[in-house]
Amino acid sequence: MKTTLFTVGAICTVLSVSAQLPVSTTPQNKKAVLEEFTGIHCGYCPDGHKIATNIYNADPNNVVLINIHTGGYATPSAGEPDFRTSDGNSIAAMPGMGITGYPTADINRTIVTGTAITTTNRSQWPTYVNTIKSQPAYCNVALQGTLDAQTRVLTVQAEVYYTANSPVSTNSLTIVLLENNIPGPQSDYGNFNPTNWFPDGTYKHNHVLRKVITPTFGVPVSPTTAGSLFSTTVTYTVPTQYPATGSYTTPCLLGRLELAAFVTQTNTLTINAAHGPIYITNIPNQRDIAVSNLSSETEVCAGVINPKFWFTNNGSDTATTITFTYAVNGGSPSTYTWNGMCPPYNQQLITINNINFTPLPTSNTLQIGVASVNNNTDQNNVNDIVTKVIPTATLIAPSINMQMDFTQDQYGTEIQWQVIEESTGIVVAQDGPWSDLSAAGTLLHTKTFTLVPNTCYKLVITDAYGDGACCSYGNGSYNLKSNGNSIFSGPASYGKGLTKWFKTDVNASVSNNVSLNDMVSIYPNPANEKVNIFINSPKEETIKINVINALGQVIYSSEKEVLGEQTIQINTKNFAEGIYHINIQSSNSKFNKTISVTH
Repeated sequence: MKTTLFTVGAICTVLSVSAQLPVSTTPQNKKAVLEEFTGIHCGYCPDGHKIATNIYNADPNNVVLINIHTGGYATPSAGEPDFRTSDGNSIAAMPGMGITGYPTADINRTIVTGTAITTTNRSQWPTYVNTIKSQPAYCNVALQGTLDAQTRVLTVQAEVYYTANSPVSTNSLTIVLLENNIPGPQSDYGNFNPTNWFPDGTYKHNHVLRKVITPTFGVPVSPTTAGSLFSTTVTYTVPTQYPATGSYTTPCLLGRLELAAFVTQTNTLTINAAHGPIYITNIPNQRDIAVSNLSSETEVCAGVINPKFWFTNNGSDTATTITFTYAVNGGSPSTYTWNGMCPPYNQQLITINNINFTPLPTSNTLQIGVASVNNNTDQNNVNDIVTKVIPTATLIAPSINMQMDFTQDQYGTEIQWQVIEESTGIVVAQDGPWSDLSAAGTLLHTKTFTLVPNTCYKLVITDAYGDGACCSYGNGSYNLKSNGNSIFSGPASYGKGLTKWFKTDVNASVSNNVSLNDMVSIYPNPANEKVNIFINSPKEETIKINVINALGQVIYSSEKEVLGEQTIQINTKNFAEGIYHINIQSSNSKFNKTISVTH
């Protein structure tokens, strides 16, 4: 068994700031404690996280970050983790905290402007932090923890030394347990923090308040006169998950934990603070890699998958090379070797791209396993294997003549769809983003295209904001058709997006009787200086276009040879305002559309 030191601030990295015992007796300036009030559904909070992280990175020895998930934006939806704590709720409810929006923060629980302790003016956080750090502190803080890996009992020793007199006879010492690099959901309205996402699309939640292991507002410290030394020992059993009970939990990895403490003059006015190291003891094995959370495509058609999974280093040795095996449907295993650096009780996300196999008729089984750790055997094989069943797509498009009818909501700039050939990744058709509407409402966009027989495709719809095309902004929808028959359709209440798989029939071919209704779209309507006629014809043919005014007069006539996608533009600048009829005729079909012209 081994003892390992952790002061972890990021996966496979180590914090540079910690004040282990004994406490310094040299006078210091205050260290800044930035308590940020945040939530997984707060779209501007990633900007607050980035600003706070930049503050810390500029001076890591003198800044402590604490992220407190509280309020309505922190309330999880079904299946989402719950980062809220009763301690955090109590801190947010402190008299004078004055939370009016998110993200908001207090710096050393000091009124920095107006009458409230917190400020939502996150651009000023660096200025407020620098002001605090320039002030002298009358006490110093130090702490360190010992964590038994098997019992999960954390023992924390903390000391406070007074280099000058406190203006009050009793102060308070608060010790907090934080966790870093927790994967989870996060709203992000402006891609504020682009480097803080894992490759699987989850967000890295850092400095998350897990527990105040003293009473919420600290233990009394006395005496508080110059030369006084206060010592205390606190124990806490770290649960395997947070919250310890409930539906929306996340596992707690010992190597992701962070220890901090601060002294307050009362509940408010933080005088000084420190991080402390955590020594993890009683680790059972040197080499123990656990694999979990295997995810992949929700369906497969062509037999190409790109699975992702997490591995956790439960051994006492830092993992530098791991060989994994993978196999589909019991086939011969292949190997994937990861090289890097992952300390004990941390985790990494692995992606294996382009695993090819022949799908079975209904479902397929993927198995990932651990073959070796640091070129030696894994000493605990109980957690070495993870499996996932991936259904085989069964939906068949009877024709290669395709049409997408997509109805956007008010925010068309957020929406895009693509049809992608599964085996090659080539985008064969796409549309969007579109212009935003001036108010809540909907607008239909129609696009026709041609596919290849006996080929697997996937429809991918994305929404940049993550709220779908629905609800109070207009009830959007999508309908993918094959030769006029719907194969995928539904309301656009899909959040960030959706992916669906299908295959064209082996005998599918280009129909010689494609209706112009499936080939033509006309925009804008109403028109001003021009109107566009978009045509996607699967075969070469001649079409005739007539524009007729309200008196029945033909004011525009033209014949065009069309094949594939083509846009025909008609100049309406000199048309009188009013109603016009556009008639389009092919060898076997007619199309009629009424438009209005306004200037």
